[in-house]
Amino acid sequence: MMQQVLERATELVQMKLAVVERYEDWQLWLDEVNGIDEWVKMSAYYAPRDVQETLVIDEVVELEKQTIVMPPQVPVEPVRKQRYAYTFQRGLKGGTLLEWSGSHISERDVRDWNLEHGMEVRVRVDRQDDQKTMCRVEAVVSTERMKENPERIVFEQAIVKAHGIIEETVNGPLQDESGRPFYYVVPVEDMRYFRLEAGQLVDLVMWRGRKDTLTIAWKHPFTYKEPIVNASSNRPSEVEQPVVKAPVTAKKSDRYARKMKRQTVPKPKKAQRRVRMPKERKIEPIVTTAVPGQLMDFVDKTPLDFTRFTGMRLVIVGNEQQTAVYREFFAPTGIELIHLAGDAQSAKKIACLAKKTDAIVVVTSRVSHAASAHVIAQAKKYGIPFAMERLDGRRSLYTACERQLERAWLNQQRDGKLLKKE
Repeated sequence: MMQQVLERATELVQMKLAVVERYEDWQLWLDEVNGIDEWVKMSAYYAPRDVQETLVIDEVVELEKQTIVMPPQVPVEPVRKQRYAYTFQRGLKGGTLLEWSGSHISERDVRDWNLEHGMEVRVRVDRQDDQKTMCRVEAVVSTERMKENPERIVFEQAIVKAHGIIEETVNGPLQDESGRPFYYVVPVEDMRYFRLEAGQLVDLVMWRGRKDTLTIAWKHPFTYKEPIVNASSNRPSEVEQPVVKAPVTAKKSDRYARKMKRQTVPKPKKAQRRVRMPKERKIEPIVTTAVPGQLMDFVDKTPLDFTRFTGMRLVIVGNEQQTAVYREFFAPTGIELIHLAGDAQSAKKIACLAKKTDAIVVVTSRVSHAASAHVIAQAKKYGIPFAMERLDGRRSLYTACERQLERAWLNQQRDGKLLKKE
């Protein structure tokens, strides 16, 4: 039985060692090894007692013409006896027992018994698993070797602010060993585990010189309230003097005479409010190919010709759902098509593209007011032909694009830019 236990323990240790890559994995592997060691010892404790502890030489037994080789028996390990007291070792959260590998004492027991590093305590097993054994403290036996763990730094009563940020304690800001202030952001897992809110107090612990081990060890049940400090007055303290009452004499009041001398001051006239008249703006006709209510038989259906406009840049704003359709139509024409959505981001993009754009067409029914106004302003600033087209159909949109490209082509031919390109 013990041979099988040892083989299984060896397999577990090798299997868990193969996944160790970081320092945190190494600490978990050590805890698991301690748990496996405890399991092997408990197996030896519950093994049958009639097994001899002396080594047995290999014997060959012949039974019915079959040769059976007896394997050497492994001596049974001695069972660890329960000690009267154990030495308490302080950790980041809770603590362990020096003479008991894989043991653990919770932080609540440490605070209930006010345990310090080096105390001797009596414990009993609370629960046990493959990784560690949870012990419950029953009594404190001796405090002669009690001392503080110099490698453990504690920040008591740290104040939790919004979003889990901790910058100070009740006594002052967080400072490292060199005296420099720093802050700590509580992970989301700890925020959910401790159910932290703004204003609560917690105790932070870390190993000396290792800020990566900073964590929350305890949450206080009460919250922090900022003290109300009365503003100190700079006025000199007045010395109370005895009040001497003067004899009251009848005095004639001349209030009526003073009232008659008072002259009324006329109220100032209110300044007339200046009304700003809106500037006159010329309303340009909307370039479209169809009129509302017009029959389809009267719409121009002649094929469109884009051969002259090869190499020109056209910008369509709005109706981003038809982007693939527009690109497929303008791909064989050689026209560079840029299709922008009619949201607020389009207003920022058109400012960068306006200088190198030849024509702009805005789909009025699929664009925001802010983007439409910005496109019109940029087109007027750089003198770019543009049109505001309703989404009556693809034919009307393509016709509007052809007209604006033709206007841009005529402008380039007039200015001589077209000859330079050729």
